[in-house]
Amino acid sequence: MPVYEYTCMDCKKVVSLLIRRIGDDVQPACPECGGTDVHRLISSFAFHQSQVSKFEQLDPKYEKMVDAANPDLSFESLVKKYKLDRPNSKREE
Repeated sequence: MPVYEYTCMDCKKVVSLLIRRIGDDVQPACPECGGTDVHRLISSFAFHQSQVSKFEQLDPKYEKMVDAANPDLSFESLVKKYKLDRPNSKREE
């Protein structure tokens, strides 16, 4: 059920009302003063972004900027430090 914002012309307040169906002919009443002279407002809306869409909006140079900020944590230095460019050898027991 949607929540709509109305402005009451009697008490000059903006109120949020839960409307069961858009097609209802019932005139909503102000919960503050009980007045029926209310007008529906055009409200803003919000949406939730997934992590994937947030990552897609990052600057393509972001990884390079992070690497430049801390060279010790760059991909290349971690590969060299932990020898990730070499195949794993089995430990001799």
